[in-house]
Amino acid sequence: MLSDARSRQRLTVVAALLLGMVLGAAALRLSGMGAADDGARLAEGDTTTPTQWTMSSLNVLGAGHTKPGGKKAGWASGPVRMKWLTEVINEKGVDVIGLQEFERPQYLVWEREMGADWDTYPGTAWGPKYMRNSVAWRTDQWSLVSGSWVKIPYFHGHLLKMPVVRLQNVTTGQEIYASSFHNPASVHGPAAQWRKRATDIQIAMVNRLREESGLPVYVLGDMNERDVYYCRMTAATDMVAASGGYNNGTGGLSGCGPTRPTYIDWIFGSPETTFSGYVAERGPKVRKSTDHSMIIAEAELPPVTPPTDCPTPTVTPTVTPTPSPTSTPRPSSSGTPTPNVPSPTTKP
Repeated sequence: MLSDARSRQRLTVVAALLLGMVLGAAALRLSGMGAADDGARLAEGDTTTPTQWTMSSLNVLGAGHTKPGGKKAGWASGPVRMKWLTEVINEKGVDVIGLQEFERPQYLVWEREMGADWDTYPGTAWGPKYMRNSVAWRTDQWSLVSGSWVKIPYFHGHLLKMPVVRLQNVTTGQEIYASSFHNPASVHGPAAQWRKRATDIQIAMVNRLREESGLPVYVLGDMNERDVYYCRMTAATDMVAASGGYNNGTGGLSGCGPTRPTYIDWIFGSPETTFSGYVAERGPKVRKSTDHSMIIAEAELPPVTPPTDCPTPTVTPTVTPTPSPTSTPRPSSSGTPTPNVPSPTTKP
């Protein structure tokens, strides 16, 4: 029993707020990748603070390369090298990272050294063959909204599933998409055609996610191309490279160029992102652990835009602004823009 009118009024206000939260959560769901288990939700958090984090892309040099008989058999073992790399990741304050050539012996070290504070996707969910490309994030900064994948042609055109995750910042509520890709090098025969096909698919994925969700999208990975990949990605999407560069829209390599020096490892993001502090890290621990640079950049997004009124179920709120298309026509993509979500009972 309530003892006075003030207490009854307080309870009425609390009940109204709770009801509003429930109805608002149902009404304000954002469209995701269209798959059944790709749950999406309106970010709820601090709408006055920018979202800031440190992002990285790192090819860790698969453990198989440094086994006896491997192409780098004189190097330390995969587990030892992974231990060194986890130390660098922590030292650099990385919050979200795309990993390539991330094999099971290295994953086990990752879990031992980082597992209490980090989550990875897909991890072991798709089996050891498909953990090679993973996205990982600090759980005190980000939480998983949904995980999905696209199939990318690798050596000889063999399709491999590579991850696309939707993350939410635990402080600001900002949601983003992040992916980790590895396009094939020409080490088992010419692979330019497969890199082109892979790039088509990645371009199509970016454009679909941008169009359907309006959320920022980040492409991380070892693309095994420099100017070609940069120019195609920036011509056919609204993405910018964390390292900088230009594309004047005239087409071809003559009208664009990334900042020098240029690497085959990349971080691309949607243009509402402010990138700073870009570095291709090659310190002692990185040099003795992998034949790639560790790409690192600071990223910032403007504060989440809250809805101005109580929306109806047909309203899609704006989380971060999507820039208007440029006047320069973008090339069409022949890629497959539909990510797929594996069923828990379906083998990869």
